[in-house]
Amino acid sequence: MKMPGFMRLKFYLIPLMLMMVMNLLMSCSNRDKKPVGPKRLTYLDQQYGSRFEAFTGRLLLLPEEERDSVVKEFILAFPQTPVIEADSIVSLYWYGRANTVVLNGDLQHGWTVPDTLDTIACNGFTFFHRTFTLPIDARIDYLLAIDSVTMTDERNPVVTPGGYGPHSQIAMPGFQPDPIRNFREDIAHGILDSIWLMSRNTSVASRMAKIYIPAGYDTLSELPVLYVTDGNEAVEFMQYTTVLDNLLADGMIEPLLVVFLPPSQQHAEYIGGGEADFIQAVCNDFVPMVDRMYKTASLPAKRAIAGISSGGHAALLTVLSRPDVFLMGVGQSPTISEMIYKAFGKLEEKGSDLPAFRIWIDVGKFDLVGGTINGKTFLEANTDLHHELERRGINHVFNVYNDGHQWANWRERTDKVLVYLFGKGK
Repeated sequence: MKMPGFMRLKFYLIPLMLMMVMNLLMSCSNRDKKPVGPKRLTYLDQQYGSRFEAFTGRLLLLPEEERDSVVKEFILAFPQTPVIEADSIVSLYWYGRANTVVLNGDLQHGWTVPDTLDTIACNGFTFFHRTFTLPIDARIDYLLAIDSVTMTDERNPVVTPGGYGPHSQIAMPGFQPDPIRNFREDIAHGILDSIWLMSRNTSVASRMAKIYIPAGYDTLSELPVLYVTDGNEAVEFMQYTTVLDNLLADGMIEPLLVVFLPPSQQHAEYIGGGEADFIQAVCNDFVPMVDRMYKTASLPAKRAIAGISSGGHAALLTVLSRPDVFLMGVGQSPTISEMIYKAFGKLEEKGSDLPAFRIWIDVGKFDLVGGTINGKTFLEANTDLHHELERRGINHVFNVYNDGHQWANWRERTDKVLVYLFGKGK
């Protein structure tokens, strides 16, 4: 009697599974040595023992006309992607009628080198697949292109927000979303006000900024202030107001005012030649206007400016250029340019008190691979900046996360940034 295809596949898998168990037992002493970056696996790779790759390898041994039923049984058992094994092995698959399925995302050299998935013909359908390894706490974004039509992964239920639209997410077992972003009904909530900010510099356009006012504002005074570039996106994608409410309710930070500052011409103001005018408008016009209208502390040591990507460049450059207004700055995956280093030289000329700064920088291990100083990757450029800050004795923190150039990365650090800058006792 002829066995069904899936039963024969199980029969073929028994020897290989026994061998994988032996390999896993022999490598127990090395379990803590997780790979530090993505590594593509093949079904012949015996180092990690991927059952998914064992499945694809044995699927190829079946006659093509029998593969469709076997794949459908596999999909019933594993209906969602990604398929994660042993805390470090990740597999993606797509099944249907298509000529090509292309994977692109943070792992593909910062979205620059799309990766065509491997194929197994299944009697009119195709099983597209790819297996690789990631650090146990990694979180990355990706998209699929099915015959050149780009979309989120239909089998992946987790979709992350972003400035370029929704992405699918891979989150490894060691990554846990920050619960501080969860809205709580049982605490006091701040409000979002708005203010029309204008500059005397006619080259800088006026703009409407959102203002977070903490609960109990009527009883407060001398509030520290945080300015956030790309302000509208920060409110939408980072749950800033929820994080602020929760941290204040838990007594983790001092009450503060937050100005969510939108760009007028993002590239020009942040990194495209209009930085000086933008910084002048912020420091000479926007800050005094906020100080006149709200109960703020008019001290540089009580002011911070934060941003992501090119907005992070603008934030860091503002702090280093105008310590008379800001002494705290945040760059999350900030673009790094020669202007940052030139600002150091100007600080030395002025004899500024460098240790008075408080600066936060973080970057992703799978961040962008170009678009920053001297053609370096974002990881390299930000690491260099960290060393420069160390050399100059400037107070700062620097963290590298197993993540990419994404809002879904930066929002996980919002509470850490706020506690670093405005934590009680700071």
